[in-house]
Amino acid sequence: MTEPVAFLLVGVLFVQLPLALVMYLDAKRLNLKNPQKYWFGVTVPAAGFVVILYYFSARKDLPKKDPEDA
Repeated sequence: MTEPVAFLLVGVLFVQLPLALVMYLDAKRLNLKNPQKYWFGVTVPAAGFVVILYYFSARKDLPKKDPEDA
């Protein structure tokens, strides 16, 4: 029983890590505040898919950096 669960968790990580990288790069490109927040949110095994759905549904409305912060 533990082998299928371990295989499933490794499979989920192989899906989540590339998506986390894409989201991080997209957040940096959009000049969002704290783009690493989305990277860390996606790499959490249980909640990662919720963060992915939230990010892609609200990415145009997420808070941006102020020009003087750069």
